[in-house]
Amino acid sequence: MEKLSKLDNRLLGSAQDLDSIIQKYRLVIEKAIRETQLVQGAPLSKEVKGVMEAGGKRLRPVLTLMTCEAVSGQYLPALPAALSYELAHEASLVQDDIFDNSDLRHDRETVHKRQGMIAAVLVSDLMIFEIFEQLARYETSALTKPKIAKLMTYISRAAKLTIKGEYLEAKYATKSSFTEEEYLEVAKLKTGSLLAATAASGALVGGATDRIIDSMYQFGLNLGVAFQIEDDILDITGDQSKLGKPVFKDLQNNVCNIVLIDALGRSDAYRRNQINSMLYKKWFAMSDVRSLQSLLRELKSIEYASRLSEKYTAFSRECLSPLRESQAKDKLVGLTYALVARKA
Repeated sequence: MEKLSKLDNRLLGSAQDLDSIIQKYRLVIEKAIRETQLVQGAPLSKEVKGVMEAGGKRLRPVLTLMTCEAVSGQYLPALPAALSYELAHEASLVQDDIFDNSDLRHDRETVHKRQGMIAAVLVSDLMIFEIFEQLARYETSALTKPKIAKLMTYISRAAKLTIKGEYLEAKYATKSSFTEEEYLEVAKLKTGSLLAATAASGALVGGATDRIIDSMYQFGLNLGVAFQIEDDILDITGDQSKLGKPVFKDLQNNVCNIVLIDALGRSDAYRRNQINSMLYKKWFAMSDVRSLQSLLRELKSIEYASRLSEKYTAFSRECLSPLRESQAKDKLVGLTYALVARKA
């Protein structure tokens, strides 16, 4: 793991929160979403708009803007690509809610709960096809045709890798136990591949060299793994009102969660039975929540997951070293620290 620079120490010491770092870029994304004529006139356009305007950190499109600014000094050229990734992400969340049978997303009823399964699938499809319209905006830009083709390849490949990750996660959910290697494989595919593509795409649109673009891809990949690990921790320890979704969903659906994987590996037979007895439960009493959280802390599994997250954020910082020094680079470094300190 790399030695902390003076800048790293300052950012770590100031405990910057994620919102303060990404706020400017998120507001740009929010404005662009409001101004985009998403599937105008389509029967489900109201539902699409509701999904897109529901909120969230917008980390994927924000990362596209941030890496573009880090290599070129400006972020607006990356806006169509950023919107494309947000559309892809939101479409995947609609599908995730169907797979997980989730009732809530950002404190609102999910699409399939409001409108039914068919409508939810169609809403997801509409957002996916809107991606092509956003990318078509680069036809009048300074990007060459090979660069536009590479941009489209990044998005397409990220989508396919994410689908592979979703499939493997569902496949592993039928097993009685997971390994950490299987977990990391899913995390890299399901979460890391999309953040990798967003970061690389921002650099590409910003005119970076192939070396820088590749470094940004690895930056996003490692950051994505750390982000997934933090999501797992929050699924166990988070506040539902802040998360905008129920806690313990991973436990209910028996999906790969690194905290639970570590805990099962450390447990004796009695404790393992305690954890396994909670799999697939429809709801959890407060006593269940406190009991499991206490057990996971006792086993130091939450602590282990936090260390693993810090390991991958350190890897991501190393990938930023080829970037020239700038305030934009400083923000990317700060982002890696803020990510592991977030509470929602």
